[in-house]
Amino acid sequence: MQPPIFGTLFQSSMGKERRHAYGAHFTSEADIQKVVLPTIVRPWCERIETAKTLKDLRALLEELRSFRVLDPACGSGNFLYVAFRELKRLELSLMAKVHAEFGRKAQAAVGTRSLVSTRQFFGIDKEEFAVELAKVTLMIAKELAIDESHAWIDAEQLDLPIEFDAALPLDNLDDNIKAEDALFCQWPKAHAIVGNPPYLGSRYLAKEHGYDYANKLYAAYPDVPKMADYCVHWFRTAHDRLPEGGRAGLVGTNSIRQNESREASLDYILEHGGTITEAVSTQVWDGDAAVHVSIVNWVKGQADGKKKLFRQLGDRVESEWTVVELDRINSSLSAKIDTSTAQLLRANQQPKRCFQGQNPVNEGFFLTPEEAEELISRNPKLREVIFPYMIGRDLVEKYGPTRWIIDLGQRDLIQAMQYPEAFRHLEEKVKHKVLEKAEQEKKATGKEKTRWTRMANRWWMFRDYQPGTMSAIAGIPRYIACSRTTRRPIFEFVDSKVHPDTKLTVFSLCDDYSFGVIQSLTHWEWANSRGGTLKGDFSYTSESVFDSYPWPQSPTLSQARRIAEAGVSLRQLRLKIMSETGWSLRDLYRTLDEPGQSSFRSTLETLDAAVRTAYGMKAKDDPLAFLLALNAELADREASMRPVVGPGLPPAVKDATPFITDDCIKCG
Repeated sequence: MQPPIFGTLFQSSMGKERRHAYGAHFTSEADIQKVVLPTIVRPWCERIETAKTLKDLRALLEELRSFRVLDPACGSGNFLYVAFRELKRLELSLMAKVHAEFGRKAQAAVGTRSLVSTRQFFGIDKEEFAVELAKVTLMIAKELAIDESHAWIDAEQLDLPIEFDAALPLDNLDDNIKAEDALFCQWPKAHAIVGNPPYLGSRYLAKEHGYDYANKLYAAYPDVPKMADYCVHWFRTAHDRLPEGGRAGLVGTNSIRQNESREASLDYILEHGGTITEAVSTQVWDGDAAVHVSIVNWVKGQADGKKKLFRQLGDRVESEWTVVELDRINSSLSAKIDTSTAQLLRANQQPKRCFQGQNPVNEGFFLTPEEAEELISRNPKLREVIFPYMIGRDLVEKYGPTRWIIDLGQRDLIQAMQYPEAFRHLEEKVKHKVLEKAEQEKKATGKEKTRWTRMANRWWMFRDYQPGTMSAIAGIPRYIACSRTTRRPIFEFVDSKVHPDTKLTVFSLCDDYSFGVIQSLTHWEWANSRGGTLKGDFSYTSESVFDSYPWPQSPTLSQARRIAEAGVSLRQLRLKIMSETGWSLRDLYRTLDEPGQSSFRSTLETLDAAVRTAYGMKAKDDPLAFLLALNAELADREASMRPVVGPGLPPAVKDATPFITDDCIKCG
């Protein structure tokens, strides 16, 4: 039986729901090697290769035999198994070099016995069953390593008088692998830390582990943002526990290179003397977890030479890969200009222009178009509280809302009851679910007042109404929207009577110039470099993208007109092609994945050229480098209380009327 089989056994023993709660997922040997090779094997191979004297080789051998490896989320022990096997191979190659170069003198100097031991390997896991499996995995690894070593010696036809420990009796590993919570226990000292710590989105932490655990974690790690992924605590703690010159390699969701998760993990590592030596920016997870992951290997200290950054290009396990060699790998795990240092701009935040859509949480608020039409036909006053409602998929696939919603806003009980048909619908579909949830949360937390008991006192309202969003779009005829999660730069105007879902990012801008800047490839480059991702898709957020994006500072009136006209032309062409082909916006933008020129691509390029001209960018300028420098300049201006041009029409435009056309996604 191969030890990786124990990973499948362990994963099966937990069940799908429990695996999700703990963020536990089996790691294939191919992915384990993406950690073990750069973190353990290659550094040792380089040292063995450069060692020339018997004294140096003997010192290396002694060091190797005391080299300690820790997996602080060991599961069934597959990382430890692979690391043990590789350390045995390193020992064998080192002894072979000693014997080959120094002959009989070597036998007296270094002996003939293989002494790398399972007791050099340590693990921590919350699951007692996993811990017991990990012990068995290492015991089997010992026997397999002996067999592999004999086979390698025979295959190479080497005359090596090397003696191996007998597989039996089994080593007692009770002191090496322990059932504890790695985030609240003392880690064994180790020269290398490897593993695949559990990943769990921040919003699921309390739900899966309980409120007491979440509060305990927040108290123990006050410097880690609460919005960071669960796995970042292992990255941070691993770096703190490493000795100077120690190395680590961990797998995490690719959120570790984005936003709060990046700040708490990779930013922390680089700011505290770490150097990323090899990394996978993003890859499809080869397992049952529907995520994309990043793999990061680093040393606590400096590292000379080129660093390798890998990236998988598609969203399938078999998708192609790219690799680049860099002098430095940044915390965004990007080969492009590192925009993680960009500063938030006050001009973009005041007044606020970028918002998140609504989230009613309860499906009972929704209506089919037929249900909405029937209710309104019976009582036209319901138009005040029943609206078309659009999600991200509606924008990119349907080009219009597919559902309606009852939105009583922030009306109190008496005001809400003045819309009797809508109120009765919510009594039937929503009320009992909210009250049940409140009771469940009271029992789970032991508290009388919780977020759901507060919701119970206003059960007819959305849990997340987003009053700022609704107020911002109420005063304009249309707003710009994009799907919060997308891999393509699709922005469109939407009638302000259409209520946006939480899966839409909303821009309270109604002019064609602003649309042109936001729809430009220049803006999209910035968004891709700054935004987060969900699986393989890009995620647009105000905090990470919009609030730091520097707008053109001094475009002329004619330059603003050219951008506006290019934006209008683009929207007209999109509608024409969609009408002729029956395509969605998503279908249309997929054509950009194919090489070759088209009227659509040319129109996009015309828009982007107009935007670059307004910035004063030259043809040779890298847009990210240009924007990053402009961001720094504007931050300095704001610090010295000098004016900065933010989102919206520039000062050169005195009359907004010609810049506001009326095309948009209508109510339906």
